[in-house]
Amino acid sequence: MALITDARLPLHIRVRDELLRRISDRIWTAGEALPGEDRLAAELSISVGTMRKVIQSLVQEGVLERVHGKGTFVTSAFERTSMLRFVRFRGPGENTLPKATILQLTTKKASGEIASKLQLKPGASVIYMHRSRSYDDEVVLVEHIWLSHKRFSKLLPYLQTESPPLLYPVYDSVCGVLVHRAIDELEMDSISSEDAKVFDVPVNSSCMRIERVMHDHAGDVVEWRVSFVPANRFHYTVEIR
Repeated sequence: MALITDARLPLHIRVRDELLRRISDRIWTAGEALPGEDRLAAELSISVGTMRKVIQSLVQEGVLERVHGKGTFVTSAFERTSMLRFVRFRGPGENTLPKATILQLTTKKASGEIASKLQLKPGASVIYMHRSRSYDDEVVLVEHIWLSHKRFSKLLPYLQTESPPLLYPVYDSVCGVLVHRAIDELEMDSISSEDAKVFDVPVNSSCMRIERVMHDHAGDVVEWRVSFVPANRFHYTVEIR
């Protein structure tokens, strides 16, 4: 099979783009093993060395994962991108998922800012979701989420009867959209009057604002999300080696 990417690009970039295209097109799904390097190299008429270099670069990017003795697999971003890593748990919450409550679910026309974040044209139809996450009736996280209606139209009827604790697996199972890479920006902020009612705290209480742009394996924007965690609930640990 010949490469279908731009022939003007270097060979290893063209091979990388082809593998990403197959992942994006669901030819290989999350958790599925790729064919062997020899087989892939023969299929694309390239050297095994070039294929090995491409696969190693995708492993370093987190797209693929090598499992000793088993092969190379497509990774899933479900766990490593969870917003829950920003929340300090109390009591039994550490080992359980918080309850998710959808406070508002609607479609609207994208403003200039929303369209820019989702790489859409202004006025394009988008899905807006406002939801809370709670433990023992204490809200620990509030999220404002925007999605392309064209890409996530199947999500609306699903969420009218379900309120899953994690959305990314639902994007995959219901809409066929596999998330891969998140860009998070954190800054101190104050809680709005709308969210203060949800948290049951005074307006303008201190909080951490987490803005996220989520991408799929092809690099396209999947979701724009702005989340808020009260200051006394915020916690984040990172290990640097």
